[in-house]
Amino acid sequence: SDLALDEAMRMLKFQEYFDSLGIPQPSTYEAASHYLLEDGIIQKQDNGRYLITNLGAMLFAKHLSDFKGLVRKSLRVVQYEGTSRLTILKENTFDEGYAICFENVIEYIKALLPSKEDISTGKRRTITDYPIPAIREAVSNALIHQQANLPGTSILVEIFDGRIEITNPGQP
Repeated sequence: SDLALDEAMRMLKFQEYFDSLGIPQPSTYEAASHYLLEDGIIQKQDNGRYLITNLGAMLFAKHLSDFKGLVRKSLRVVQYEGTSRLTILKENTFDEGYAICFENVIEYIKALLPSKEDISTGKRRTITDYPIPAIREAVSNALIHQQANLPGTSILVEIFDGRIEITNPGQP
């Protein structure tokens, strides 16, 4: 809160907002802010300054860790060796807003999943044990249906040999 418009805009990847809506990006912060104000991404305060809403930050923040209430809301992906949590092979935390990092998260998960190439039909096809549309759906549901007011918790994707666990904060 209490940000000048240019400060608020610099904390957001607002270009992604316009790209996702298929709207040409306005050339000035003032023109772009009209759209962001309409959709509740930012709000104008009584003193003429701006605040970024939790919705705006969770979707379009350059760094979720820059927002006090969202520090631990970054999405984490962890790959373990075997079937237990004893040995971590890879771990990545995606600190950007969810609308920004979603495709990168899915690509990262996809790269960690066991797969093989099938060329029996003459065309190269990648086959995984898990359908990517199902992974996309499960991750997006975890993002959308989390209990956002629980502090200190984040969405976690854990990849084991033979299974994937996706957890989010709150009650189902």
